[in-house]
Amino acid sequence: MTEAIHWGEAVPDARAIARLESLAAEAIALVDETPAGELYYPYQATTFVSGVCWGLGEGVGHPKFLGRLWEDALRYAGHVDWQLRQSRIPTGTQDPFQALERTLWLRHARLSGSEDETYRELTAFSREVAGEYIDALRCALSEAATADFILVLDAADKPRFEGIVEKWTGAQRARFDECVYPGRMADADRTFFESPAFLYLWGVDETEVAALLREAGVSRVHVDVRAQDGSVIVGEAFVADPVKSVTSW
Repeated sequence: MTEAIHWGEAVPDARAIARLESLAAEAIALVDETPAGELYYPYQATTFVSGVCWGLGEGVGHPKFLGRLWEDALRYAGHVDWQLRQSRIPTGTQDPFQALERTLWLRHARLSGSEDETYRELTAFSREVAGEYIDALRCALSEAATADFILVLDAADKPRFEGIVEKWTGAQRARFDECVYPGRMADADRTFFESPAFLYLWGVDETEVAALLREAGVSRVHVDVRAQDGSVIVGEAFVADPVKSVTSW
C-alpha cells in the first residue's frame, strides 16, 4: 500500500496501478464481508485504493466512477465523525470530516484549466486531510478514549498521583499517557501547563475523583469529564462540588 504514497509525485504507469490493485484485492479477500468496529476503517480504506486503481485502469472514463467514489468517501467520513462522537473526542464543529470531504471535492471540481501551483496546493491539502483522518482515528480507537475521566496536570506533580493510584485494585485503574485528543486540543492544554501530563482514570465516579484530588493535594489540575464539547473543570471547583461539576457540563 505504501506505493500509493508516491503517486502524488508522479503519474503512475499501468503496471504500478495493476500491482497496487492486486495487493488491495489480496487484502480485501482476507475477510468474507465488510468488518465492523475498528477493522472497518483500514478495510474500507483498502477498498478505496482498489476502486481508484480500477478507475485509473480498466474503468478509465466510466461515467459512474467518480460519483460512486464520492458517495463512498462521504460515507467513510460520516463513519469517522460517528466514531469521534462515540469515543467522546471533541471536534469543535459538527461532522468535521464530512465537511473536509466536501471542501476537498469542491476544490477538485474547480481544477480545470488551473495552473500547476494550484494542483500542488491541492495535493498538499489532500495530504493534510489524510493526516487528519489518521490522527482522528488513532485517538478515537485508542484505549485512552474509553477513560471515564482525564486529569491534566503539571508533569512535576505526577509522583503525587502515582503513589496513590498504584494502590488501586479491582475495577479502579489509572495510567499516565499521551494526550488522547488530536493536535489542536493538545496545544490548548499547553497554554495552561508548560509541561502537561495526562492521567487516565477508569472505574471511578466523580466523588472518587474528588477524593483522589484531595489526597494528592494538587490545586493546579484540570478535570476532563469527557463532555462532548471538550470542556474541562478547574480542580478546586470540581472538588468543591463534583456531582454538580459532572451533571452541569
